[in-house]
Amino acid sequence: MIQSKQAYLEELHKELKKLPNCEELLREYDLHLSEMLADLIEIEGLEEKEAMGKIVLRFGAPKDIAACYKENLDITPTKMKWTFISVNLFFFISGISLTVMYNLLPFPFISILWNILTSIPTLLILLYMFFWVLLGYEIGKEFGLGGRKLLRNTFYFSLIPNLVLMLLVIFRVVPESWFGPLLTPSFIAICIVCTLILFPISYAAYRWGTIRSI
Repeated sequence: MIQSKQAYLEELHKELKKLPNCEELLREYDLHLSEMLADLIEIEGLEEKEAMGKIVLRFGAPKDIAACYKENLDITPTKMKWTFISVNLFFFISGISLTVMYNLLPFPFISILWNILTSIPTLLILLYMFFWVLLGYEIGKEFGLGGRKLLRNTFYFSLIPNLVLMLLVIFRVVPESWFGPLLTPSFIAICIVCTLILFPISYAAYRWGTIRSI
């Protein structure tokens, strides 16, 4: 029976040593174990041996954790990263295409769709925020504590089209009038705030996913 945090980490290292991100996983589990151990000792008054018994029941044995990570190798980080990047790019291209068609092509159904979408900007923002929550949660659930680097890389790559569009509008490469119904001061302020909190929201969802993966 594992009676200390150090013994748990040593056994976990033996099981994970063949994985490419072994050291990162160990650092994450060290932090996670320390937090839980401190809570159980300080709040519940348990000895380390008793606390580790509860932690093993919660986390699982090192062998079980390693088996889970090896199973998740079938879902490659690269595949998941490009899946989310592609979905975000699809949103971006769809929005740009609709904007161009609305301003250059006099199709009635395009005008109707444009008017509907520009009348619900808050709902569109909430749906887009949900996309980033889903991104963080899925990475955390599939890759556990070793998925932080993947989350960061996926986030930054996915954000590139958004930033490019902002620059194109700011430097008037794209006519500002094309986005007239949306470019109100309040909407611009909301977009700035949402962009700033995208990563914290994704990271919070990622941490939730890591808990679900245990």
